[in-house]
Amino acid sequence: MNNLTVFEQNGQLLTDSREVAMMVELEHYNLIKKIKSYAKHLTDVNFDVSEYFIESEYKDSTGRTLPRYLCTKKGCDMIANKMTGKKGVIFTATYIEAFEKMKDFIEKGTQYVGIPLKEQVESLEVVASMLRMNDASKLLMLKGFYDSYHIPTGFLPNYEFNGNREMKSLTALLKENNLGISAVQFNKKLLSAGILEEKERQSSKGRVKKFKSLTEKGLKYGENAVSPHNQKEVQPLYYSDTFNELFEMVMTADLSA
Repeated sequence: MNNLTVFEQNGQLLTDSREVAMMVELEHYNLIKKIKSYAKHLTDVNFDVSEYFIESEYKDSTGRTLPRYLCTKKGCDMIANKMTGKKGVIFTATYIEAFEKMKDFIEKGTQYVGIPLKEQVESLEVVASMLRMNDASKLLMLKGFYDSYHIPTGFLPNYEFNGNREMKSLTALLKENNLGISAVQFNKKLLSAGILEEKERQSSKGRVKKFKSLTEKGLKYGENAVSPHNQKEVQPLYYSDTFNELFEMVMTADLSA
């Protein structure tokens, strides 16, 4: 691993001790022990430990709360100072470059192509709202935007699609439930029932491309995820546990129309 994520928090540039541990090829708990030792020595002579290391915590995949440290550039200097050989050189070069890039972005990178970055992010929020994107898709779109400017994204939360409710495509659910109707036919009924609406975007060749999006009414039965084919579109995904209810409601409405 030759990448290190640097982010800003309360005016300080910081990196995560877990990433540092991976870079220097140490078990994280061993690096924590070393940092605690450094912090004790600093405290003994009245140095401000927070200028080097900030105590923090995180939750692992099993839900346990575990300790970590947020390391400043000075903290990385201290860790690197104890290292020798190729490993030490690579770590030093990597963290210096990562901190410098983030510092340069903060000082000079607040505007791109004549539009303030803040306004560009706000425009993404408007688009996400118009397309009724779920939170996971909003974060995916924001990450893609930041990546295009080489902005570190370590500060973004790791949000996954609703873990409590299974979501699938319309085609998959129709087939799985043996409902005897094609996705094309059922989409027409969903449009008529006000569950879906058609939206448009311009293609790279200037043509109009149409795609479907769940309406406010439709969001009871699913979520709008970023399309795997084009991030300017959304793809409706439906909750498995309410799909039969949706199917019956739409088919009943169609018969009574």
